[in-house]
Amino acid sequence: MKTLFYLLFALSPFAVADNIYAPGQAALKFNQWYIAQLDQNKPPVLNPDIMNNYVAAETIAAIKEMYSGDSNEKDMPDADMFIKSQDWDEDWDQITVLHSDFDAVCTNVYIAFGKKQDHVVADCLVQEKGVWKVRSATLIK
Repeated sequence: MKTLFYLLFALSPFAVADNIYAPGQAALKFNQWYIAQLDQNKPPVLNPDIMNNYVAAETIAAIKEMYSGDSNEKDMPDADMFIKSQDWDEDWDQITVLHSDFDAVCTNVYIAFGKKQDHVVADCLVQEKGVWKVRSATLIK
């Protein structure tokens, strides 16, 4: 009887809806956490291991490589790699998931920052050991 109940729930619209919204929820949680870290003057990219719950392992490895050694010898990004901006506004803690789409590489979740929602990034999320994590971000507007 329990098996039948679990099977019916797994096939129900509630279970499907939860799977559809999971990447958006993960992107929202990540960006809320990330902006809070920046507001506390604790840029996560300078301590990438604290991003393990939110960011894909290959991305964390790339960040560690980028920030290792002498930065004068490397081409460093002009903007933060996740918010795609050098600075952020006071109201950027108001984060909205606009929509998402799927492609062969990842699930893109479009995130707007601030009341006016005039800064938008697309977070590329992948599943890593059953958990949705950010692989990269692209500036949309």
